Amino acid sequence: MFPMMEIVKEYDRKRKDQSTFHDIYNGIIDEITASKVFVDMPLYLKERASMKDETLLFSRAVISNRERRTEYMNSLAPQSARVIPVISSYLHRTGEANSLGLQVNDLRPNFDSIAFRSLYSHFLDDWNEIQQIATANDFVILDLDTITPYPTASNKRFINAWRDFDTCPKILLRSAIDGDVTNVGLDHGNIAYDIDNSLLETYKNSFRADAFGDYTGIKKDDLTSGGRISPGFIFYDAVSNQYIGFKGDVKRLEEFETTIVPDVINSEAANAMLQSGLPYLENNPGWETLNRIANGEESGKSQAKFKKIAMEHYLHCIKTIIDAGEFN
Repeated sequence: MFPMMEIVKEYDRKRKDQSTFHDIYNGIIDEITASKVFVDMPLYLKERASMKDETLLFSRAVISNRERRTEYMNSLAPQSARVIPVISSYLHRTGEANSLGLQVNDLRPNFDSIAFRSLYSHFLDDWNEIQQIATANDFVILDLDTITPYPTASNKRFINAWRDFDTCPKILLRSAIDGDVTNVGLDHGNIAYDIDNSLLETYKNSFRADAFGDYTGIKKDDLTSGGRISPGFIFYDAVSNQYIGFKGDVKRLEEFETTIVPDVINSEAANAMLQSGLPYLENNPGWETLNRIANGEESGKSQAKFKKIAMEHYLHCIKTIIDAGEFN
């Protein structure tokens, strides 16, 4: 399991003492325990007025400029043994042709592996260039965004294009949680049918991919400013590969402690995982945090904390599935 870090701003507010991009992000990578880390400055971001100022500035000043983005990526060369730079074509951003090859020429001297990330709507435009310059040490990431993880007439074109490609590993990336899913719209204690995590079941046989990637149990962030208190939590049920929605009765942070946590702990999904025979909830950091909150040992009055709980729980469940050989 390798994480992908998407860098969307120049500075990290928790590291005010570190003044440069190089210091900040090499420091963050130092703290990651995985043996490899994909690092992207994502070109898919759509600039909009509601975007956070720091993100909009970084998008315009760095991400939109191929040479400057590459310069920033090369500043992570001290971590080259672990970092896998993620690059995308600028054809649909600035109109520049052959931009993948130009980035590879500038990055290859510092990094042994490079990942080519292509959004599904651009994939066929990118594919000829990718397959010509990819090496055995590289990775190809096909980003489905939130489109269906099942073969259809349109996405079979992707499958047919890359099905026999075996130069390097192919990764299918998709967000299980559509952007329209909201905490208010959750049906408390019931399956969130608008969330589709079936990529785990289709990535290999249907899409001929070697691996999959997702957003670890949380919604893909649109990076906009603001936000209101809306207590809600989406709990992954590893037995059924579905998500169960929980929400507060009122828009107060106390609802996490009084309504959501006890109902998650006593849910059918939690019981199914406990009875499954696999250690889904053993040594599970997210589950342990829920129990500490339930026992009054830790505050649960934080929406951000419940994102972390969702991620930790999901990652532990996926690791459990991997260890059980389910993806073999």
